[in-house]
Amino acid sequence: MKLHTWLAHFSARKQCSALLPWDDAYLLSAAEKARIAASIQQFQLGEGSDGSGLLRRAQASPLAKLDLGFLPALELFIAEEQRHSRHLEAFMTMQGIPCLRKHWIDHVFRRVRKLAGLELCLHVLVTAEIVAVPYYGGLHEATASPLLKAICVQILQDEADHLRYQAENLLRLRALRQPFSRRAEVFLWRMFMLATLQVVWRHHAKVLQSGGRGYGAFLGHCFELLDEVANCRYLPAAPIESTSASELAARIAAERESEVLIPK
Repeated sequence: MKLHTWLAHFSARKQCSALLPWDDAYLLSAAEKARIAASIQQFQLGEGSDGSGLLRRAQASPLAKLDLGFLPALELFIAEEQRHSRHLEAFMTMQGIPCLRKHWIDHVFRRVRKLAGLELCLHVLVTAEIVAVPYYGGLHEATASPLLKAICVQILQDEADHLRYQAENLLRLRALRQPFSRRAEVFLWRMFMLATLQVVWRHHAKVLQSGGRGYGAFLGHCFELLDEVANCRYLPAAPIESTSASELAARIAAERESEVLIPK
């Protein structure tokens, strides 16, 4: 998908918050809250970056001059990530789960991005986007909350688009710089991913296991997605099992371009 098409695509779904069942009165059980509270707090914080550093690097990139739709599309991408954070915060407030103001994992990710140029910054960002796919799949299954399930469906569909979008950005950025060993580049990215996955599993295993994934399956899924992004290839996803949020998911999906697929 061309970047000007991404601009139209992101613009077309600004109002999708209204599709979520905000009138859902389900309250988490004590066991459900214990399972997800600390985990969802971390992900809510991580989704809420203001994106100022990313935009600053993007403004200095040759892509900003070559494609007038590059910066507006990136701004809408950041807005979607912030929307995820707001939706999670709203759900947490309804359930009496406080938001975190800071966490060391979030601090490390932000620090690494600040030290990087645009391309490396996007690699770090995509690493988090990849982890989000099995995570929100697990969170979808971790409780019986119709609202949380619907939020997870929407985030998963957005993340599918985001992986495709950033894969195309990375491909274009690679074409604009001096060649570097592709094998070495992917190897370094995989090492960073492996270190990230150790931390994520340690802190979020309960939620990830709710999606039926053990440690090995979690690693395999994430590395498969990394290879898809690195090679700009995409595979359709197995759909989330039918739930009370299925009608909502169908409504959201109906508004998407037919070519956009959710990574499995």
